[in-house]
Amino acid sequence: MNISKSKKWLLIISLMAVSIVEQATGATASTTPLMAKSFPNISQANIQMVTTFGAIATTIFIFISGLIANKFSQKRIAIIGLIIAAIFSIVPAISKSYLVILASRALMGVGVGLANPIAVALLSEFFEGHELDNLMGWRSSIASLGSSFITMLAGLLMVSDWHNAYWAYLVFVPALLLLIFFVPNPEKEGLQARAEQAAKDKNQKVESKQLPTHAELRVILISLAMFIIMGTVMTIMLNLAVMYVQQGIGSPTDASTTLSIWSMTQVLGGIIFGWLYKHIGKYVFPLGVFVFGLTFAALAFVRNQPTIYALMVLNGLIGGTAMPFMFTRIAELSNSKTNTFNNGLVLIGSNIASFLAPYFSMLLGQGSARIAVQNAGFLSVILSVVILLVMYFAFKEKTQIVKVN
Repeated sequence: MNISKSKKWLLIISLMAVSIVEQATGATASTTPLMAKSFPNISQANIQMVTTFGAIATTIFIFISGLIANKFSQKRIAIIGLIIAAIFSIVPAISKSYLVILASRALMGVGVGLANPIAVALLSEFFEGHELDNLMGWRSSIASLGSSFITMLAGLLMVSDWHNAYWAYLVFVPALLLLIFFVPNPEKEGLQARAEQAAKDKNQKVESKQLPTHAELRVILISLAMFIIMGTVMTIMLNLAVMYVQQGIGSPTDASTTLSIWSMTQVLGGIIFGWLYKHIGKYVFPLGVFVFGLTFAALAFVRNQPTIYALMVLNGLIGGTAMPFMFTRIAELSNSKTNTFNNGLVLIGSNIASFLAPYFSMLLGQGSARIAVQNAGFLSVILSVVILLVMYFAFKEKTQIVKVN
């Protein structure tokens, strides 16, 4: 980008800040036990719905965001989404009505759904090449860190009253302000807009971005891969603590510590993604998914806590490169018109998998937490083999076309 270094860094920081909304919906899940005491006449399932209800709205409005992105300014949609999310996310902090809280969570999900795919798509509107690869990795890391920070802040605020936990969502406000003041309109100052203006100044016709063959099909396949990967992740998160207790490995607190270590190493995985992608290219994806699945499957056969830590660190470092790869690949398979919609499809795959996680777990485990963890890992190993085969045959087909020509 032809802008000053300071403005470029402000743009990067602003786009990274917007990414914190991606995983923020469930950051206050720990309030449900205390909330249940405040609403003794509300069933446990309905109390838990306060956490999951927003995810349903998010899934719906991710799709809507993709559909309307070409009709309205992407920045404007993201701003509206963040405003909605910022306002309604703090309603539970001041309301004592269950129905009002439930409705506010749904509306928060609407805001997150509108902003989320655009937060990802905007990166590829302003950056390209290896710089974009690096930023996609950083974006994935920032999204994880943002979720961890909001969760930690909510936990600290919850000590006095569970309502106070929801004040943690005020971190949306600085993200909103950064978006408003430091992110240009991509329709006017994005890479495509600059290329069109440069061509117009030279009385030339700008060539539209040439997308790879079967780009739409590849986007759908990546969305399916995201669905399976997130299904694996959520199955592990739902069953790890139970497995610890059933297998005599440790307490639920020990399992929580393991997941925290895993989350932190995933951040490092996102950071090294750009370097790894530069050196081994697209094969970073099947490698990441294979290590991701193999280390998860190995958990089912290990009883030693240090070994489990080592497996989770390896999982986060190498397996953590799979997520940023998918969004980087989506950027390569998209142009300005399809960017938001395609990112939305991948995020929908992620959200649906999260919503269906209990059924994933039940199907894979048949009542056993250890078997669920084992089979979830093996499922990702199988996925990595399928990905490698698809890459092989796609390369073979491309080589045959070149020889014919």
